[in-house]
Amino acid sequence: MRFQLLAAQLALATLLLALVAALLAVGGVRLGLMPFGSGFSIMTAATVLGLLALAMALGWLFCALKSNHGAGKRAGLIALLGSLALLFPPLHTVYLGMTSPAIHDATTNPEDPPQFVALAKRQPGMNPPAYDGNMQITFQGETNTAAYMLHTYYAALTKPYARLLTSKEKLFAHALDTARRMGWTIVDTSEKDGRIEATDKSFWFGQTADIVIRVQTAGALGARLDIRSQSEQGMRDFGSNIARLTAYLKAL
Repeated sequence: MRFQLLAAQLALATLLLALVAALLAVGGVRLGLMPFGSGFSIMTAATVLGLLALAMALGWLFCALKSNHGAGKRAGLIALLGSLALLFPPLHTVYLGMTSPAIHDATTNPEDPPQFVALAKRQPGMNPPAYDGNMQITFQGETNTAAYMLHTYYAALTKPYARLLTSKEKLFAHALDTARRMGWTIVDTSEKDGRIEATDKSFWFGQTADIVIRVQTAGALGARLDIRSQSEQGMRDFGSNIARLTAYLKAL
């Protein structure tokens, strides 16, 4: 019974350390007090602490069920539920990273992606604005170019978004309205060029992704839309850009 109580108390103490580390990581990056790399490292440590808290909480639960005694019940339950809540975001991100290609730049048109204009100027250390569809990546046991992987594994995403009997002007207005409804920050628009540029920030660390939408006339009676989302920093986005494009097209 002493071990049961100790396991519950240690689990709760470890969870509190994990929470402090997670808040430090997210808050530090969000407030500009540390670079993303440092925040990511601290979040990794917080995740390890969360796993330890979960293991000790499960040890408490095993002892409690075996002895049919509620020693340390409050601390044990808080540690168990709290560690599960803490671990879900980072472990879900890891899962998305394992099931998504290792890219940082996604587009619905890998052969002719929309180009940045207003967002083409980048600070030192940021990813260049040029699309590198020939970058070799390995995904699901296959090594090929990023453009090939997008076509092969995300055929629905790279299928042209074209609308018959819809003018370029109407599709442009609808595309701009949809971007605003997504909560993106509109940076620049040009109805003449059919171009919309915007930015979006990730929920936890506030990492910025640059977005460009291109609307063109398609044939005599239609219009076509292509969109691209690129992380400003980092060479792997854990599936966030593909998810962003998918959500936009669904909303559109």
